[in-house]
Amino acid sequence: MNKLILVPALCLLASVAAALNAQQFDQVVPLKGSNSSGVITGESVTFVEIEVRGSKIQIPVNTIKRVTYGEDPTELKRGRDNIQTGNFEAGLDDLSKVAPATLTRSFIKQDYAFYRALALGRIALSGGGDKQAAAAAMLNFVKAAPSSFHFLEAAELLGDLAVSQGDYAGAARYYSAITAKSPWPDFKMRGGVLEGRALLAQKKYTEAQTKFDAVAATNVDTPAAMMQKQVAEVGKAVCMAELGQPDPAIVILDKIVADNDPSEAKELFGRTYNALGRCHLKAKRDKDALLAFLRVDLLFNNNPEVHAEALYYLSKLWGVVNKAERAAAARSLLTSRYAGSPWAKLK
Repeated sequence: MNKLILVPALCLLASVAAALNAQQFDQVVPLKGSNSSGVITGESVTFVEIEVRGSKIQIPVNTIKRVTYGEDPTELKRGRDNIQTGNFEAGLDDLSKVAPATLTRSFIKQDYAFYRALALGRIALSGGGDKQAAAAAMLNFVKAAPSSFHFLEAAELLGDLAVSQGDYAGAARYYSAITAKSPWPDFKMRGGVLEGRALLAQKKYTEAQTKFDAVAATNVDTPAAMMQKQVAEVGKAVCMAELGQPDPAIVILDKIVADNDPSEAKELFGRTYNALGRCHLKAKRDKDALLAFLRVDLLFNNNPEVHAEALYYLSKLWGVVNKAERAAAARSLLTSRYAGSPWAKLK
């Protein structure tokens, strides 16, 4: 009887010990497939190197969902998870409980600095935090870890912060770094789209359209590249509308809506309906414009930048149809939820 009791107990102890040992390994979690567990031995702008059972593997950054370290403090793990899922305030609160001096490995120190700067930046861009402080935190991270696998994401955030402060030359510099340092076509295309949006923000519609056209003409047909092409087509349509061609632009946008699944591409649909709203405005079809922006507010509001744009136009268009209370409500939501957005600064 004692042996019958002992065997399951030993099995349980063995499984617990294995689980505890697994927690001491670093892990690279891919977008698809199995995790790689071992010891991270190096990283660059384009890959993370991990040693697994004596063999070193270089995993491309564009295939990585998350990287964790065996010695991560609990607060850093929780903070990273919150920030990656968009809970920036909660994540920043978690990170505030981490004592940086206790982080012994350089990789973990860099990860802490990156996620703290990322949270500060995202909060500043939406909720109205200190944009200069956020940019300084991310610049300090990049200077301390110029070869970090987080570099491309850091460059995008710095570009976004620059655009939000009207520093378009700075934004172009950061966005072009994504194009220059990415070996993957879809990342290069992403950099081109961001440069196009920075030109749009300056009302340089012809130059912006040239950027978007270049992305849309890229001869790559992977799923990620095809998404960037469609995002570029949305940007191009806005340029066409602003340059006096709203109806041909609407044809482009209607095709994007017809060719995609809204449940799988919410940000794309949000940007597309915002673009449709702007096209209808240029064609002096205010009610059609209102309906397009309202779709974003009700159905595709998951991206703060996209939702803020829709709320700005709704705050104007509700007034046009004599719905002053709804106009005021849209304006109130814009300025309270997205105080850091450039749309909240416009009158």
